[in-house]
Amino acid sequence: MGIVLKHIYKSFEKPVFEDFNYIFESGKTTALTGSSGCGKTTLINMILGFEKADRGEILFVKKPVFSVVFQEDRLIDSMSAKENILLNGCDETECDYYLKKFGLYESRNKRASQLSGGMKRRIAIIRALTYEADIYIFDEPFKGIDEDMKEKVITSVCEKIKGKTSLLITHDYSDTKIADKTININSLKNGGPND
Repeated sequence: MGIVLKHIYKSFEKPVFEDFNYIFESGKTTALTGSSGCGKTTLINMILGFEKADRGEILFVKKPVFSVVFQEDRLIDSMSAKENILLNGCDETECDYYLKKFGLYESRNKRASQLSGGMKRRIAIIRALTYEADIYIFDEPFKGIDEDMKEKVITSVCEKIKGKTSLLITHDYSDTKIADKTININSLKNGGPND
């Protein structure tokens, strides 16, 4: 399922997007890069419907089901790591598979408040991967995950989103290796070449 943005205008006191047009290809992963404040997260929030464009249209073939890793982990601190994942209605076997793969199985019954930042991030990613969606969105998903574990997580993300429409926001250029295409929002807004 592709995403078509037509003549998007969005302003917060000053314009963030002015007559912005882009088509995110169906079944492809697109990495979004660009300087802080250029509108990467605003763009995602408009696609998700959390923000409304002041003008323009965002079009889908049908109403999509999204699965999202936000910048914040958005876990329920009083619930266990495993309970946080199972809230999405996923299969318990699949949940355990990812907990083991991401080195979290021994900590599955710990409350989210007891987990380290990197562990919370992995739980947030598992929760997204175990939810069946049309479009996957990852906003700085790998921050705080140590390099050895990060490679395992990236491999699992790539396996899950293969053939799915996916958007990845990142400041770490090395993360763009999982994408079929990388676009620099600054360049695109200014009519320049992409990365």
